[in-house]
Amino acid sequence: MTVSFRVLTTPSFDRDFRKIAKGNSALESALHELATILSQDPYNRSARHPIKKLTAIKSDGQWRIRRREYRLRYDIFGTDVVLHSFRHRKEAY
Repeated sequence: MTVSFRVLTTPSFDRDFRKIAKGNSALESALHELATILSQDPYNRSARHPIKKLTAIKSDGQWRIRRREYRLRYDIFGTDVVLHSFRHRKEAY
């Protein structure tokens, strides 16, 4: 039996994403794809996704998933995946 995770966003994530994705439907579809992946396998146990645990980060978003030149940082709490930021790779860390 597989566990389904619930993907939640923070207000700062919503703000960041709206600013970046303004008029860019490709980013909106990318976020939808990433949310689907995270709802099924946020720990990347299948090793099929570009997900990495960030070891030197002790703040919000201790996990990251890549989508082209963008990075989505998130945390996992039980069965909840909380999205913290969606930024260009040059600004992500």
